[in-house]
Amino acid sequence: MAVVLDAPWNGQTFNPPTALDIATLEGAIVSQLQAQLSGIEIAHFPDNPEAYRLTHRTGAALVVYRGAEYGPLFDTAAIVQARKLKFEVRILMRDLGWAYGGDPSGGRPGAYAILEAIRAALTGYRIPGCRKLYPLNERFVERDVQGGVWIYAITFALETVAVEPSTADNFPLFAKGLALEEGGQTLVAVGAALFTFDSTGTIRLPAGNVSAVTVSSPSGTVFAAGVDYALNTVNGVITALAGGALSAGESVNVAYSYADIVTAAAGMTAPTN
Repeated sequence: MAVVLDAPWNGQTFNPPTALDIATLEGAIVSQLQAQLSGIEIAHFPDNPEAYRLTHRTGAALVVYRGAEYGPLFDTAAIVQARKLKFEVRILMRDLGWAYGGDPSGGRPGAYAILEAIRAALTGYRIPGCRKLYPLNERFVERDVQGGVWIYAITFALETVAVEPSTADNFPLFAKGLALEEGGQTLVAVGAALFTFDSTGTIRLPAGNVSAVTVSSPSGTVFAAGVDYALNTVNGVITALAGGALSAGESVNVAYSYADIVTAAAGMTAPTN
């Protein structure tokens, strides 16, 4: 089922933008009939129909929601179902549209003509977020003898989707992040230089995002990563490991390469290197 606009929409402004609630859908149907039909009253069905009186000299078409049917669940993590909504247009006309024993009568439209006009106006009408409206049935309801009114009804359906309301994930807000260049485009090689482990057994290189690190003694002995030292490649930190050949206060030669690091912080207009 489509849930987004697939064609420009120049009609009513919807809130929410995708018109999936009953009131908005019914309002769009009323607006479509008002734009396509003239000469009769077009309105929502009254909330107190017993008190309603036809005052228009020709007739009226009243739109009312008649219910929905839901399809089986789609195989997704959220609750998603097809939803078929039904809307009835109740037609109240003073003329039937046919004179007894003669041709179509009168200088104003009758119930037959209005039924056909409503069918034409709504069949194929698409509301954003829904499939096109299509007719289900039409029927004679009654003849209001006291009011002198012919009453018919035509029912339409449209299909959309019913989706489980989403909730915001309770993730921590982004504060600061580092983006490491990994493609070798900014790689810079640094030759061996002498560094000394501080009192905590740590060497902090002047660059981060390091690779190809070699740690050796002044005499040329090469030390092993993971045995003699631990390496934090993101921050460029070398830490002497207990039980290894390195310790606090010891001087070593370190050769390495480094690439760009971009820092992004919440509220920044542009990242910084």
